[in-house]
Amino acid sequence: MMNRAVLSALVLAMSSAMTACGGGAVMSGVAAGRVGSSLAVEAQYAPRGGLVCGLREASLSVPGTAETKASEACQKAARSDELWREAMVVLAAHGERLGEIASGVKPEHAGRMSVAMTGVTGPDFAEPEGAAEKAARDAVVELVKQIAGSKSDLSRSVTEAAGPVKTLCDGLESYLTNQVGAVAETRSELEKKRSTMADRRCAAVEGNRTVCVSQSVLDRVTYATAFDDLDTLARSHMHTRDSVRAFCIVHRKLEEAAAKGHVSKEQTWVDIVNSVQSLPRTRLRQSPSAGK
Repeated sequence: MMNRAVLSALVLAMSSAMTACGGGAVMSGVAAGRVGSSLAVEAQYAPRGGLVCGLREASLSVPGTAETKASEACQKAARSDELWREAMVVLAAHGERLGEIASGVKPEHAGRMSVAMTGVTGPDFAEPEGAAEKAARDAVVELVKQIAGSKSDLSRSVTEAAGPVKTLCDGLESYLTNQVGAVAETRSELEKKRSTMADRRCAAVEGNRTVCVSQSVLDRVTYATAFDDLDTLARSHMHTRDSVRAFCIVHRKLEEAAAKGHVSKEQTWVDIVNSVQSLPRTRLRQSPSAGK
C-alpha cells in the first residue's frame, strides 16, 4: 500500500510538473509537495501511542484484579501523539509550500493557507515530555514561522528548513518505531494468555461455589478481534513510518541539490524518484518490529 501511494504521488507530481513547464525545479518541488501530502493523510491513522499503551497495560493485567483508570504513562502517550501528529501535518504543509513555489505561486503566498489550517501559532500547541519532544515542538514552531513569513525561492526554502525538518524526521522515526515495537510486544503477551489458558472468567453460583471457564466461544472471538486490531495498528504505524521516510529522503535530496545549485536540473528529479523507489518497505508478514 505504501509503495503504491508514494509512487502514485510521484507520477502525479511528474504529470503536474510537465504540464506546468517541464523544468527540473518544478518536477522536484512538486514531488516534495505530493509526497508531503501523504503525511497529512497518514496523520489521521497514526501515531496512536495512547491506544497502544492502553492495550499494552491491558495485556499485562492480572486476572481478577480491579479495573483501573488509564495510567499516567498512557495519558502522556496520548499527549505525545498530539505533538507528533502535528509535526506530520506541519511537515506536510512545508511540502505543499515547496510544491506551490515550484508550480509558480509567489513565495510570500505559498503554503500560507496550509500552515494556517494547522492551528499552530506558538509553542502552546503541545505539552512535550523530555528533550526529544521539546526539540520537536520547537522545530514545529520554527517551521511554521518559516512557512508563514518566508519569501525565499525553492532552493533557499529547502535550505532554511533543513534543521527543523531533520529534527522532526529523526523524532518521528524513533517514535513510530517504538510504537511498532510496543504493538508487537502487546500481541506477544496476548498470545501467551491465549495459549496457556491462564486468563479465566469466574462467577459465584448457588452454594457459594465458584465456577471458572476459559477459552469459551466469547473468549476466542475476543482474542481474534484483538489480534486483528493489533495487526491494523501495526500496519498503520508501519505505513506512516514509510511515508515519513519517503518525505525525509526527498527533502534531503533537495537539500543536496540546493547546496550544489542543481535544484533546477532534471537529474535531481531522477535522483528523488530512484531514492524513494529504493526505500525498503516494511510488511506485516514480517515481525511487526521489523524494519527498524
